[in-house]
Amino acid sequence: MTSSSDASPAAIADLLEQGTRAFALSDWPTAIDRFGEMAALTERSTGPESPVYADALVMYGRALLQHAIEQNALMAQKTLADAALAIASDHPSNQHNKDAQDGSEEDPAAAAVAVQKSAKFAFEGEPDFRHLEHDQESTDKDKDKGKGKEPDTGADAEEDDEEDDEGDAAEDADEDVDDFAAAWDVLDLARVIQSKATDRRSQLKYAETLMLLGDVSMESENFAQAITDYTEALTVKQQFLEDDSRELAEIYYKVALAHEYNQDTPRALELMNDVERILTNRLDRLDDQAMSDERTSLEEVLRDVRGKIDEWKNPKVDVGLKDVLGNAEERALAERAREVFAKALEDGTINDISALVKSKKTKRRDSDVTGSENTAAQDNEKDAGDLTKKQKVSE
Repeated sequence: MTSSSDASPAAIADLLEQGTRAFALSDWPTAIDRFGEMAALTERSTGPESPVYADALVMYGRALLQHAIEQNALMAQKTLADAALAIASDHPSNQHNKDAQDGSEEDPAAAAVAVQKSAKFAFEGEPDFRHLEHDQESTDKDKDKGKGKEPDTGADAEEDDEEDDEGDAAEDADEDVDDFAAAWDVLDLARVIQSKATDRRSQLKYAETLMLLGDVSMESENFAQAITDYTEALTVKQQFLEDDSRELAEIYYKVALAHEYNQDTPRALELMNDVERILTNRLDRLDDQAMSDERTSLEEVLRDVRGKIDEWKNPKVDVGLKDVLGNAEERALAERAREVFAKALEDGTINDISALVKSKKTKRRDSDVTGSENTAAQDNEKDAGDLTKKQKVSE
């Protein structure tokens, strides 16, 4: 590893190579370490206002962001898995196990919904506007915790495990917040440096940094700030990119997504229509024979964009897990009643009770001395055929 006191170009280049390799392998901790050290050496070598220093900060901030996203996704998956186990344990087939456990009063279905709402967003489904390929290899991370401790057994062990899990979750949450905050600080510093240059290359770098800041805000669920950063990046790119550029379509898409998550669907649809327009224009300008790979890629992205537009125009109703389970029970009960009724018809065991109904009706009318003759007419005007609309369960 390069000495922190060596700020020579060779040392910086070595750290750049190591950090780039780690980033390509999704080894975020190593990438953060190498890019962070490289940024410090670059500042010493070129000065705190240098564009080269800003470039190093961007690489450092991007690694911090990716690490925070990965850790956040892993924590969300774990929490959802725990909620699913809680729901499974509440199933009627497992009711006999509850007597031997200290059950919680919390509704598992509500807990699952709460988990989904609390989880931060991972935008892995965005169309590949730039047609870039990222080969990533996952690395195994082994954690040796509690070495030298005697294993606990029984109830005490379970309580300790629960406390450890809660402590680990809290530590992971704090680490995620720290990584997102660190990524924001680093990228914002790079933004300040890059904003001072006016040439095309520097301004496009400035726009890319603004997009990364928008990504941090989206992951942190600060959608209003994401809209601000994405919109500024869009303004810059519109000055230097062609009107059918895929990069321009990408930033339009990001702004639209931020508006959608900020509960402004009309504006989001306007921007998404711009994405469709840009991609359609680019597709029309392509030669039929040349750039066949790009044509295929564009058609795929365009399908995704149109699907998103249709999804936003026709939103699906979000049905809670508890409601789904309740509807299933009601359907099962109705099916059982139908079977019993059909069997009764076959056996001839259904009694004719029409006489009883008529008798009760006559008795009621005779006793209703003060009632009006309009009562029967009002009863006949009641609507007995209300239709219930089926709601689709959201994906």
